[in-house]
Amino acid sequence: MKRLAPVALFAVLLTVAPAAAAPPEDTLAAAERAFAEGVGSRADAETARPAFARAAAAYDDLWARGHHNPELALNRSRAHRLAGSLPRAVAALHDGLAVARFSRPLQVELEDARAGVLYPLEGELAAQGKPVPVRTVSTRLSALDTWLLSGLMWLVACGSAARFVATRRAAWLAWAGGGLCGLGALAALWVQDARARERAESLPLLVVAEDVHLRKGNAAEYPPRIEPALPRGAEVRELSRRGGWVQVQLPGGMAGWLPEPAVLPCGR
Repeated sequence: MKRLAPVALFAVLLTVAPAAAAPPEDTLAAAERAFAEGVGSRADAETARPAFARAAAAYDDLWARGHHNPELALNRSRAHRLAGSLPRAVAALHDGLAVARFSRPLQVELEDARAGVLYPLEGELAAQGKPVPVRTVSTRLSALDTWLLSGLMWLVACGSAARFVATRRAAWLAWAGGGLCGLGALAALWVQDARARERAESLPLLVVAEDVHLRKGNAAEYPPRIEPALPRGAEVRELSRRGGWVQVQLPGGMAGWLPEPAVLPCGR
């Protein structure tokens, strides 16, 4: 039997290798075919959802291989949502925004996905659980856009200062001052945004995968911290882990415990 073990292992590797070594182009083509199949069968949910699930799995595979871009994140999210997994759709959008937080299509899609999370219309959970959309300079401009805008304002300031020296007209001095003020304001906003982002992202982001109660301790015997249960798709921040449970913080600040299988990591 010992002599046969290496042969058996080699046979297993031969079986798995083609799937693992599938080129990204083939995986993408398979995902697009499955998505198109789902769209073609959208009148029949029982047929369409498995097709969208296959597309989502293929997009996930590409993401896991390091193909991180906003377009793939958007495709992942839509495939998961059409397959019936709103939590994975939300997680995929956060994965994309971790790469390109300035992507307006991802921001719009996240707002739409959040609208599908079944929070109560009023009460403590509605106040504590709903995330607040972030509107900062880094969600509006990419790093390249910021550098280009900074360069433009610097050119305006320098060019206006040169014209003032040549003509002694106060209007050019005002333009130079405006360019410098704009440059300073943009730098201050970017630094403030970076510090706020560092504080927020120091706690890993998780998405609730199923309706689950937020409990006062790390066991099912503890009473709920809040009623009703957190809806699937809710977003929380991880504080700590213990005994198969994760301590989380709601957007409103309330903390409690959830079982580890009930949450999905995201924003990576």
